[in-house]
Amino acid sequence: MSSAVGKRYARALFEVASERSKIDQVERDLGAIVEAVEGNEDLKKIMLHPHIAADAKATLADELFKSHVEEETFNFLNVLIENGREVDLVDIYRSFVQLANEARGFADAIVTSAKPLSTEEQNELAEKFGQTLNKKLRMTAVVDPAILGGVIIKIGDRLYDGSLKTKLETFAQKA
Repeated sequence: MSSAVGKRYARALFEVASERSKIDQVERDLGAIVEAVEGNEDLKKIMLHPHIAADAKATLADELFKSHVEEETFNFLNVLIENGREVDLVDIYRSFVQLANEARGFADAIVTSAKPLSTEEQNELAEKFGQTLNKKLRMTAVVDPAILGGVIIKIGDRLYDGSLKTKLETFAQKA
């Protein structure tokens, strides 16, 4: 769940990116920055440490990201650092992706199944749920044998649980 701060910052960045027709590039840039920070424990500790000066963080960001991301993304990262909001980066990224998806008519879906789904099965689910929501779905497949059978689909804050495990639990509660 995204914070109110994350949503505000994401909205501001989205408006700039939209005006300059750089939504896709900024989304990729933010994703790469989040991946770099989250994927490197040392970098994460430095960027999120409250007692490391903003100037030092800005210098590090300059060395690591300036030549690899759009100017808008880099300037935004500096604003976050100046305002002490780098801790909200992941939230901001999630909110930005949501805004970008809404603008494109997309929605991200996580499909959990007991066994791997074929591409055809994923496409069929994407088509059916996409029609229901009037959006084009981007599917991420997750395998969890604990659900026994069926599928669980999470789209945004909606959850469609058609798993055998849940059906059995519901049946047991009624019996």
